Amino acid sequence: PAKELEAKMSAVSLEEGKTVEFSDLYAAFNAFSAAGSAPRPGAAAGGAGAKKGGDAQKGKGQQKQGGEQQKKQGGGDGKKQGGGEGKKAKKEKGQKPEKKAAAAAVVDVSILDIRVGKIVKVEPHPEADGLYLEQIDVGEEKGPRQVISGLRKFVPIEDMQDREVVVILNLKPAKMRGIMSNGMVLCASNADHTQVDPLRPPAGVPLGEKLTFEGYTGEPIDVINPKKKLLEKLFPDLKTDADGVAKYKDAAFMTTKGVCAASLKDALVR
Repeated sequence: PAKELEAKMSAVSLEEGKTVEFSDLYAAFNAFSAAGSAPRPGAAAGGAGAKKGGDAQKGKGQQKQGGEQQKKQGGGDGKKQGGGEGKKAKKEKGQKPEKKAAAAAVVDVSILDIRVGKIVKVEPHPEADGLYLEQIDVGEEKGPRQVISGLRKFVPIEDMQDREVVVILNLKPAKMRGIMSNGMVLCASNADHTQVDPLRPPAGVPLGEKLTFEGYTGEPIDVINPKKKLLEKLFPDLKTDADGVAKYKDAAFMTTKGVCAASLKDALVR
C-alpha cells in the first residue's frame, strides 16, 4: 500500500503551469486513506502475540487461583480428615478397656461365722414378753456378747442358763425393742413354729470354736447385711435330718468333737 500511495502522489505532483484535475486529487486521497487504515507490518502478529500473551497470563492466573483453591481445599480436607482420624485414634487410644463383669459372689454356708458359745447370763427382755436378753461367752477377749433371742415362749429360763449353744457372730448388730443384739442363736423349729429347740454342740468343744462344713471352705464375710437377704438365701438348705443332726444341704454342722444336733427331727434350722 505504501508503494501504491507513492505512485499516486507522484502522479499528482504539482508542476509549475500545470493544472491538477480533481479526479487526480481524489485518487490520491483514496490511496492515502487506504494506506492509513492498513495494518502496519508485524502489527497483526504483535496483536496476536499480545492476545496470546494475555490469554497465557490469564491462564496462568487461573492456574494459580485453581492451585491455591486446590491447596486450600486439599489442606482443609486433609486437616479435617487427618484431624478427624487423629481424634478418633486418640479416642481409641485413650479409651479404657471394658471391665469384665465381676463374678457373682458365692453364697453358701461358708459366709457365716458360726461358733460354739455358752449362755452365762439370761434374763427376760424388759420391753418384750417373747424375748430373752442373753450374755453369751464365745471365747472373745472383750468378754460375753449380748444376744437377744425369741425363745421365752419355748424354753424355760432355767434351761437357758449355762446352756451351750451355736451362734452366728457376723450378723449386723440390730436393736430389738431398744436393746442392741450382736448375734443369733440357731434353733431347730417345726414348720408351723410351735416347737423350737436351740442346737446343741457336743460336750467338751472349746468356747469360740468355729464350725465347719465339709465341701465348703470359703471364709466368712465381715458383716451379713440384712438388706442383701443372704440369710434368706441360706435358710431353705438349713435343716435337721431324721436323726436330728443339723445340716447345710448334706454337710453336717461339725466341731472337733462331732456334730451339732437338736431334739427336733426333719426340722427347719433358723
